[in-house]
Amino acid sequence: MAQEIKANLGRKLTEEEEKTVDKSKAVRLTAQPRDMVAAQWGDRIQICPYCGCIGHGYESDTRYMLFTCHCCGRDFWA
Repeated sequence: MAQEIKANLGRKLTEEEEKTVDKSKAVRLTAQPRDMVAAQWGDRIQICPYCGCIGHGYESDTRYMLFTCHCCGRDFWA
């Protein structure tokens, strides 16, 4: 039986967030999981709301995280 894969569609930054958010704290998406241990402990598939590119990035169950798309370079919340 095939295993279900879940992906999280990100949310675009508002104009105000574009100006004020600390982009140095963004998690950069990667095309592949960083390693097998990370894949089991919080590495999730994220979908860029700007270009639709799919990448891997750490995720939090308690807050939105800022991500940078590895394809288009835009920042978004997920």
